[in-house]
Amino acid sequence: MQQIGPEIPLTIILLALLAFRMRVRPRTSLFIKTTTEKLWQLLVPYDGKVDRWGQVTASYRFVGEGSFVFEVSIPGQNGVPRLHSGRFQVAETVPHERLVLKRELEGKSENNELLEIRYDFAAEGQGTRLKTSYLWGKRPFLAQLLARADLWGGAFRLKGLAETGTPGDKAYWLIGAAVALVTGLLSLATFGLLLGFNIAAVLVLALFIHEFGHLLAFRMMGQPWGRLIFLPFLGAIAVPRLPFESQAQSVFAALMGPGLSCLLAIGCTIPTFLGWPHAMAYSIIGVVTAGLNLFNMLPTEPLDGGIALRSVLTKLVGKHAALGLMTIGVVIAAIGFAMGQTVMILFGGFAIVANLKPRKIDSGLTPLTSLQVSIAFLGYVSITAAHYTLLMRFLEQMGR
Repeated sequence: MQQIGPEIPLTIILLALLAFRMRVRPRTSLFIKTTTEKLWQLLVPYDGKVDRWGQVTASYRFVGEGSFVFEVSIPGQNGVPRLHSGRFQVAETVPHERLVLKRELEGKSENNELLEIRYDFAAEGQGTRLKTSYLWGKRPFLAQLLARADLWGGAFRLKGLAETGTPGDKAYWLIGAAVALVTGLLSLATFGLLLGFNIAAVLVLALFIHEFGHLLAFRMMGQPWGRLIFLPFLGAIAVPRLPFESQAQSVFAALMGPGLSCLLAIGCTIPTFLGWPHAMAYSIIGVVTAGLNLFNMLPTEPLDGGIALRSVLTKLVGKHAALGLMTIGVVIAAIGFAMGQTVMILFGGFAIVANLKPRKIDSGLTPLTSLQVSIAFLGYVSITAAHYTLLMRFLEQMGR
């Protein structure tokens, strides 16, 4: 067995961050240059109310004493709108001072669901101090961070609407870019302490290209740009703003990260063929890129290869997919044990533990067709083979 280094506890931390769930209540406090009366009218629900936030339309339909259905229409693929709805209860109203809305889940699990919205209004100088808080059911740690970023983005969008009559979506992009930049710099610093800053810079570049592939996939399927978060010491993750509609979208998004990274690795072969100076530096970039993405293609969650595999297995074997994922986890853990690779053992073990408890995989998503299964398999094999071939090429070049 390989000697345990810092990558082992860091991998355990990563898996814990992806699995650990708890309730979260993000809060904002923002000064808005408008009266409490106008702000109240913008936020209080009433039957037939329609809000238009750029391309997004939100409507309110009261269905009982104090209960209303909140429905959001978002442009989808091929111009077909996507509808998301939830039922809320007006739990507390103090005109121009406080508004509390509580979610009626009707038997649904609270996990990852918005449970309560609270607004507190206070006149302040020539405007209004608006304090907003959301209560979410149990969410993974990363989703908790995103909940806070999204709440601040929404608060600034409301500020733009109240002050200018036009909702300001710019805040969403600025906050998202700031989160990516700050976490990227933290990752550069922490990887630099572990690996040296030259290798750290290469690793952060490779991670960015990989995650940008996921972000590009979200746009190609009709979604807004997603969110990018670097995980200091660990890696990075791209998160979509909207749920996937089909297994095909899930598989496509998963494979686009390592797929786009092939272009960076292939580009690094050009200096060696043309005899450019500093060709060794390009070979190092190629090794890091190909090695990182080859590992990411391991068929175990939460890696991209495992995310693609679970959709394919669900299509092929239905409710037995969890057993298949556990079996593959056992195989990966066994290979890791034979090779002395503790990280492979950890990821194989994660696949086993994650599927011990019954769960619905890709619930509500349109299943893959037989043709899409074949395309997914071809894409997986092609991308894996490309990164393996490129990695061997770069290692050979560096050995000369």
